Amino acid sequence: MRKIFLFFISIILTFSLIGCSDKNVSQNEKVNLIVSKGFGNVQVYNEELGFEKDSSVIEIMEENLELKLEKGFTNSINGLKAESNNKKKLGWFYYVNGNLAQVGPKDYYINPEDSIIWDLHDWGNEIYISSIIGAYPNNFTKGYEGNVLKGEIRYSKEFKEDSENIAKFLKSEGLQELDQRELDDKDIKNEKINTVVIGDWDEVSKIDYINDIYNNEKGEIFFEIDEDYIKALDYDKKVSKEYKKGAVITSIPKGYGTGSNLWIVTGNDENSIENAAKLLYEEPEKIKGKFSVVVSGNEVLNIPVEK
Repeated sequence: MRKIFLFFISIILTFSLIGCSDKNVSQNEKVNLIVSKGFGNVQVYNEELGFEKDSSVIEIMEENLELKLEKGFTNSINGLKAESNNKKKLGWFYYVNGNLAQVGPKDYYINPEDSIIWDLHDWGNEIYISSIIGAYPNNFTKGYEGNVLKGEIRYSKEFKEDSENIAKFLKSEGLQELDQRELDDKDIKNEKINTVVIGDWDEVSKIDYINDIYNNEKGEIFFEIDEDYIKALDYDKKVSKEYKKGAVITSIPKGYGTGSNLWIVTGNDENSIENAAKLLYEEPEKIKGKFSVVVSGNEVLNIPVEK
């Protein structure tokens, strides 16, 4: 798995030099371009941009941002520099509708209303975050390379109403195939379906697939939950902040390169879980550009927390 990730990273970070585009920009077709650093903790650019049909990601970048390349690598975007030495490894990664891109930016051709997120972050411990929530609802409604998967929501009984509201919102955004069912683990690994799980952590953690991901030291989970606290972690899996009551929203890839993801909305407090779920149908703008979040009271904290 490590070799696969390193292969993807080399593709994503490397691209050929190309000249500026002479295409005419269409104001009818839009793409959302976000540039951030520190796993989405600091946004430095967020714009809706017009683009011409068959434009690549790199063309949009060249037309709207200040790029500096070095030996075929992205060295800096708008002055934010990548760095790789014995002490620090910072690299540029980009995500299309919440999925880590599998090709270089000159080879990904933009679809209307795509969300493109570039983030400069640490990769020194070789945990490669390949699914983020910050493009919602595009994760479900646009997919990777326009491949929109069937959706499903699995919920604990007390969150049935939240499930129905999320389903209504996603359908209003264009998702056509979406099922709802009470929480179970049957076929939850299906890579042809995007899944949302909503429930108390005591119940959610009984699903072996989720529990295995949670306990994987190299997994893409940056929170800890017990009866007393919910803890927000940094990239090194160290506790940065803790809350007595709270919830999380996170996304985990079911299979690398499939565009299929498992979203988990859970916590140690029913009201907090409801508040987290409401973000997905009442205030989705609050998670825009974020990797995952901890929700406690009125706070929506991005995780992993920047060190």
